[in-house]
Amino acid sequence: MEKLRTQILFIVFLLVLIMNSSPTASQEVEDEREFDYDEESDKGPAKWGEIHPEWAMCKNGEMQSPIDLLDERVEELSRLGELKRNYKPSNATIKNRGHDIMLKWVGGAGTIQINGTEYVLQQCHWHSPSEHTINGKRFDLEVHLVHESPDQKTAVVGIMYSIGEPDTFLSKMMNHFEYVAEEEEEERVVGMVNPTDIKMGSIMYYRYIGSLTVPPCTQNIVWTIVGKLRTVSREQVKLLRDAVHDFSDTNARPIQPINRRNIHLYRPKDEREFDYDEKSDKGPAKWGEIHPEWAMCKNGEMQSPIDLLDERVEELSRLGELKRNYKPSNATMKNRGHDIMLKWVGGAGTIQINGTEYVLQQCHWHSPSEHTINGKRFDLEAHLVHESPDQNTAVVGIMYSIGEPDTFLSKMMNHFEYVAEEEEEERVVGMVNPMDIKIGSIKYYRYIGSLTVPPCTQNIVWTIVGKLRTVSREQVQLLRDAVHDFSDTNARPIQPINGRNIHLYRPCDRPEN
Repeated sequence: MEKLRTQILFIVFLLVLIMNSSPTASQEVEDEREFDYDEESDKGPAKWGEIHPEWAMCKNGEMQSPIDLLDERVEELSRLGELKRNYKPSNATIKNRGHDIMLKWVGGAGTIQINGTEYVLQQCHWHSPSEHTINGKRFDLEVHLVHESPDQKTAVVGIMYSIGEPDTFLSKMMNHFEYVAEEEEEERVVGMVNPTDIKMGSIMYYRYIGSLTVPPCTQNIVWTIVGKLRTVSREQVKLLRDAVHDFSDTNARPIQPINRRNIHLYRPKDEREFDYDEKSDKGPAKWGEIHPEWAMCKNGEMQSPIDLLDERVEELSRLGELKRNYKPSNATMKNRGHDIMLKWVGGAGTIQINGTEYVLQQCHWHSPSEHTINGKRFDLEAHLVHESPDQNTAVVGIMYSIGEPDTFLSKMMNHFEYVAEEEEEERVVGMVNPMDIKIGSIKYYRYIGSLTVPPCTQNIVWTIVGKLRTVSREQVQLLRDAVHDFSDTNARPIQPINGRNIHLYRPCDRPEN
């Protein structure tokens, strides 16, 4: 009898345990739904400050985030200095927090420094659409990299994305996102993750003091919002959104009042010495007035680029084929603010024009093309700059239209992404063979012009390849986003021909490639 009673008591104990454990499991899901993003919900953003006393700041705080980064409220402040990310690979875990997906570093993933204080990277997570807006425009995704100082102050770096090519870092994480989409409050070991793989793509940034964008909405957070958009695929955004357990289409808090806060913009001064904005006082029409030594930009009679008009062109087969005697050489890459320059440092070979040898020095890119053919502008133009022993300059221009990716640019993509985040710093690229920059045609135009950037020096021998090559839209976009001129273009307007001769070399006795 005693044995039976013991068995009954044991069964009762198990039943009680099971009954008590069910609400706990349910509570974990409810924890994920302790707040939500539904504007009409009693747990929505407007009600966050009333759910718990310790969340009151969500309702009463005067320095809440996110905000709209309005041009009219922004003050440029170059003394803020470049944001240096001293990150390093570290072990990480990933977790579905119900309202977002969090990637957490557990072994010390490096730091950023702000106003002399070092903040250690703790975690990152994603919001869709973006929480911050720029001039009222909301974008498709925003990642928050959360850092903490030794005295437990918080700094967050925000990077915004619009729909386009897949983000390479998110592509690496997709399998982990898919796993935690099916798990509730479970951390998944990811392994070593390098935070520098989360590309910023710009050194321009906004800075203001705000709050966490989720409860408890703690204030005095140092916010740094990267000033250029990156791209993300629609599928990547959807997976991040579908993965969380909030049953909502969004996880972005509404815009909060600025309340007279200062919003600063870091943009290096030296890169704004000239720009490509037609309405700017530093734009192409004003270049010749900025410095006395730039007067040629305004007064020169042989300026570049020009429109290569059929009716102005004279065929001249005796010019001879353009021979490129290039060879592999060590190279560096630099973001010059108005373009990306690849510079050879060990003697990369020559071209010969009219008996003079010109040594290859560097190449850089303009988008769209600077030269036009019969009034048509193309998507990209590479300039290979050469110099003779007596310091005369010859430039070979190659134009591209959107199509298949260019193989040389594909090799350089990682370097472009690196210098996009660096200010006036040269990156060692290693051995680069200039012959990998394909011409694709022996036909070319020849004329005497100028540099297409200040000081607009004249008597430059221009050779423009007569056939287009192809480049992908993504390659053009990366080159454009990488520079720090905050413009959609870096192409000088077409200049007057002023009676100059334009010659076309097209051999009579051999077909085009």
